[in-house]
Amino acid sequence: MTSQRIYTPLQIAEKTGLTSDYVYHIQHLLKNGEERLIAAVEKDRIPITVAVMIANTDDKDIQEALTEAYERNELRGSKLKIARDLVHFRQVMGKELGSAKGDRPRKKKITADAMVRAYKKETRRQRTMIQKSDLTESRLMFLVSALKDLFGDENFVTLLRAEGLDTVPSQIVDLVGEKGAAG
Repeated sequence: MTSQRIYTPLQIAEKTGLTSDYVYHIQHLLKNGEERLIAAVEKDRIPITVAVMIANTDDKDIQEALTEAYERNELRGSKLKIARDLVHFRQVMGKELGSAKGDRPRKKKITADAMVRAYKKETRRQRTMIQKSDLTESRLMFLVSALKDLFGDENFVTLLRAEGLDTVPSQIVDLVGEKGAAG
């Protein structure tokens, strides 16, 4: 007998470093068989919030929303084309990748304003994620530099050995190089 662990979106987010909203949205798309939308999100072709709105509306409402967003110059160029193409593929091929057209009813109407808000929100979220990533990378580079300097100091290495701290995890050795490792 196998037991399956059921994790909440918050628990999954904590384990993966994703936001709980993102995990919740992905779970929603998975439950509704929206493989095509998930693939588009994973390839950064559309924001997750737009994918959820597409999943929750019928195709006529989506076309109206895309037209309105285009007329108001809020979604143009490649982003509008990607959204339009995705809707077309979904109409022709269904929700699942490589499947025939699905016939599940969809729930609520989408508006151009809602689609543009979702796009802008996702853009802000991605910019924030990039800023956090850049900050983390710079902090890591600082730590690597500091560790290289410390492991290059023979007095520091001798002190570590004297205190019984002469082994270094392999991940740290890989980062700072074998020359500067304490043991």
